[in-house]
Amino acid sequence: MDRLPLIISGISGVAGRLGGIAAQMLEDRLQLLALELREAKIRFVQALLLACMGVVFSLLGLLLLVLAGLYVLPLEWRFLGLVVTAAVSILTGLVVFVVLSRHLQRKTLAFDLSLAELKKDTICFSTKN
Repeated sequence: MDRLPLIISGISGVAGRLGGIAAQMLEDRLQLLALELREAKIRFVQALLLACMGVVFSLLGLLLLVLAGLYVLPLEWRFLGLVVTAAVSILTGLVVFVVLSRHLQRKTLAFDLSLAELKKDTICFSTKN
């Protein structure tokens, strides 16, 4: 009968250690999640800045090319000059958006590391030792 308290204290000690390990693992995972969230926010801001710069420079290029084309060309060539400068400005804007699209596709998905670590944890705890 005197062994029962020893067994119960041993089980509670093991349960306490397992709880501590689980809490530490949860803390590590949350720290990783916070880090990945910060990285995702930085990538979003970078993409937003690239998009804004693409729009601004496309519009600025369009305006300057149209004005220069109209100023330099004789009166009978002004319409053709307007069409050419507009096409060049639009193509420049498209190039910037293609660069933005490639930039976004090259980056990994948010929280990939957290998901990988959770899968490792699941495999670790699901195997029978």
